[in-house]
Amino acid sequence: MKVLVDDRWFGETGIGRYAREILQRKPERHSVACLNRGWRISNPVTPWLLGAAANRGGADLFWSPGFMPPALCRIPYVVTVHDLIHLHYGSARHRFYYDQVIRRLLSGAASVLTVSEHSREEILEWSGLEADRVRAVPLAASPAFSAGTERFEPGYPYILYVGNRRVYKNLHRLIRAFAAGCRDTGIRLALSGDPDRDLLDLIGRLGLGERVVFLGRIAEEALPAVYRGALALAYVSLYEGFGLPPLEAMACGTPVLASNVTSLPEVVGDAGLLVDPLDVEEIAHGLSRLTEDGALRSELVRRGQERVRRRFNWEVCATSTWEVLRQAAQA
Repeated sequence: MKVLVDDRWFGETGIGRYAREILQRKPERHSVACLNRGWRISNPVTPWLLGAAANRGGADLFWSPGFMPPALCRIPYVVTVHDLIHLHYGSARHRFYYDQVIRRLLSGAASVLTVSEHSREEILEWSGLEADRVRAVPLAASPAFSAGTERFEPGYPYILYVGNRRVYKNLHRLIRAFAAGCRDTGIRLALSGDPDRDLLDLIGRLGLGERVVFLGRIAEEALPAVYRGALALAYVSLYEGFGLPPLEAMACGTPVLASNVTSLPEVVGDAGLLVDPLDVEEIAHGLSRLTEDGALRSELVRRGQERVRRRFNWEVCATSTWEVLRQAAQA
């Protein structure tokens, strides 16, 4: 089987990491060709460009590791739809495009992959596809995310957040909860990325001063040490299709505070503290427990590493994914 892959998703993102882990575990009897095109992912005519490339690429199957299906495609195709975040937090233009373009093209897919049961249920309800055409295959933590010895040591204890600044990441409530729940003024809240005016204004109004620090872009090879050095990871998103940072933190032996909504309970289970992401007081209480109770942190570390070992494995994820691709190509 020759698979043509939309490689525009490759890179240091969750989708890029997912694609890399699956392709690294390709069965020897299959071959992979990359699209090798520079089209922007947000280009609205991308589906038609993808379809034309797939039709002349000599492949048996087209696979998009992101959400974009091909149009007028004459070979079978599989699309991984990680979530429906654009329907919840996108613009009116995003919602229209999903409803009128993406949904219609998914009806022609041989299979649709996703990464959690929460996303699968949402996709089924939105798309109207038959239940057996949407398959949930959980992600995993790469081997680099483990309880190793290398730790980021900035000279102060810190609560870590890893991710972007989109509104559904709920950083305003996290920062307010940190101000209320972390009474030890030596503890800092460390955010990936660079400072922006919106967050700096909030930090100033709360009188947090230097207690909130910005780590800049964290290189992928440095990320495990940053997880290991943290007192805990705080990930109180309003919406996630899966949520790799909590899983990676647990694999590194770092306790997790996460939201009790969407897919995050599937990932964290009873191995972390789950809180209502809309309740600043509840988030603050969770942060207080994690920073003040060493026994609780130790227990969550034990549960987290056990959960990662038992439930999340890239070999299983890749094997399941390649079987879906094989069946799609033969359908």
